Amino acid sequence: MLIRAFVTAAFFVFLSTSAQAAKVCAWMVETETPDDERVLVIWLQSDADADVFYQIGGRGIVTPGNTGNAPNDGTFSLKAGTADSPWKYGQTLEPPGKIDVTIVLHKMPADIFSEAPKPLLARFAFERDVPASEKKPPATLARKQCATIRTN
Repeated sequence: MLIRAFVTAAFFVFLSTSAQAAKVCAWMVETETPDDERVLVIWLQSDADADVFYQIGGRGIVTPGNTGNAPNDGTFSLKAGTADSPWKYGQTLEPPGKIDVTIVLHKMPADIFSEAPKPLLARFAFERDVPASEKKPPATLARKQCATIRTN
């Protein structure tokens, strides 16, 4: 009977540690410099430590006749309760235009150079129209988007 209880307890400990989850939130801070450069910064925050592989996509800052973005990818470590930024991009923007940026979080691969598919954890999109009358970026994209991800 004691062995059976021990095996059952060990099984539940295994289940609880093998299915750990974290709530990850993403938001974008959008600012403008005096020389009309629009600066976009993506921030991430998690309630638990998590290692992820991220990919930046989207068309970026879009104006009539011009599109600019810095799509990239890499590894990123989130520390519980600490906001940090894996990406920043700036470009001249004279409205009208559009902001179109995504960040996709994947499970950390054993080999980051492998071409094998990386399991998707979360996708966050930051999109908005920039009207011709806009003088200062609103805080629209700074609203947190959150998702629960597996941390192992």
